[in-house]
Amino acid sequence: MKRLFLIILAVILAGCVTNNESDLNVTNSVPEKKEKRLPKEFNKQHKPPEEIKLTSVLYELAVAPDPDNFAKERNIFLNKGLVKVYILFDPGSSIPEREEIIQNYNIMIEKKAGNLSRAMVPVNRLIPLSKESVVQSIKLPNRLIKPERIKP
Repeated sequence: MKRLFLIILAVILAGCVTNNESDLNVTNSVPEKKEKRLPKEFNKQHKPPEEIKLTSVLYELAVAPDPDNFAKERNIFLNKGLVKVYILFDPGSSIPEREEIIQNYNIMIEKKAGNLSRAMVPVNRLIPLSKESVVQSIKLPNRLIKPERIKP
């Protein structure tokens, strides 16, 4: 039984090792990997100017010709032209100054904690809001990364 197994194994290995150049269906080289290129829009990422206190993704959303499509492609929560963001206010600013900004820019505050507010802001107001002296920075909320389930 062992002898038969060894003979079959030797035949199989011999068939794998031989190189028959006359067989047109057999390729002798490793297939070349096609270079995957990123979409053109990734090469043209917009960096916000220094005076604008937005993350680059929020800046791209604000200047995008179709904000709804941009948000959908990047899994950004956008509802009726409002985007969920964190606004970090300048610690030296007063509460009345902050409330005036919130009212002037139609911001819907969800939660507050010290100088940080989670809010819904109109996309078309992101750039002007970021230029306000009361605002220190504006960024997207961190997204949870769901672990992949391992199948047993």
